[in-house]
Amino acid sequence: MKKGFTLIELLIVIGLLAILSTVAVLVINPAELLRQARDSQRVSDLGTVHSALG
Repeated sequence: MKKGFTLIELLIVIGLLAILSTVAVLVINPAELLRQARDSQRVSDLGTVHSALG
């Protein structure tokens, strides 16, 4: 009895992993998270400037 995986089985698994990783990146959307973080920092900085001037 042979042990191991066939080429087709490996290709199917690699394809599924590629699809899942693509979906995960699209759901997480790192560019949007960075944009939100920068916007939050800007709002905080504006509040600090407002407090200092007012």
